[in-house]
Amino acid sequence: MAKKSSSERGHEQPSNHPVEKDGIQHAEKQKTDDGNLNEWLEDAVQDLKNQLANKQKEADSYKDSMLRALADFENYKKRTQKDFFEIRNNAIAGVLEGLLPILDNFELGLVSADQHGSDKIVDGFKMIFTSFKSLLAAHGVQEIFPLNEKFDMHFHECVRRVMDDRKENDTVISVDRKGYKLNDKLLRPAVVTVSYHEEQSKESK
Repeated sequence: MAKKSSSERGHEQPSNHPVEKDGIQHAEKQKTDDGNLNEWLEDAVQDLKNQLANKQKEADSYKDSMLRALADFENYKKRTQKDFFEIRNNAIAGVLEGLLPILDNFELGLVSADQHGSDKIVDGFKMIFTSFKSLLAAHGVQEIFPLNEKFDMHFHECVRRVMDDRKENDTVISVDRKGYKLNDKLLRPAVVTVSYHEEQSKESK
């Protein structure tokens, strides 16, 4: 075989080396694979974020439901307690209303004993009367004795009106019978005499 001259070798085109082509193809494939991996990672992260947001919404919904349930339970408990106290107070009020005439008679007996009885009898009556009133007070019973107070139709019952210019108009000038209330519930109004002025009497005519 004849050897090529140096000039022929100088004009010879360089051939593509297989190793170089494989390296380029590998680099391009690696770049493509890296791009796909990054895209997959971004999609996975976004998916996790969406799942987390949904779970947070579910948690908030459960929290709201729990808070509403707790609020409903507190309201129910308050209503139950209110109903219980109302029933209890009504039951106590019924018993106490029956005791009030006894208390009135006992007080009248104490006045009579103080006028005509011995000191020992009077002291015994006072002791029992004080214990009785203390027992009622312990159950929330309050005495209504509005002497020299402004007449209040919610707690007082006027049976007489007396002209008295020395007092302000509609002033309670005497208490004929004490009233009583259980906490805020009226058991019995105080029976009273109320003042009025002469000018008011003329105007009414």
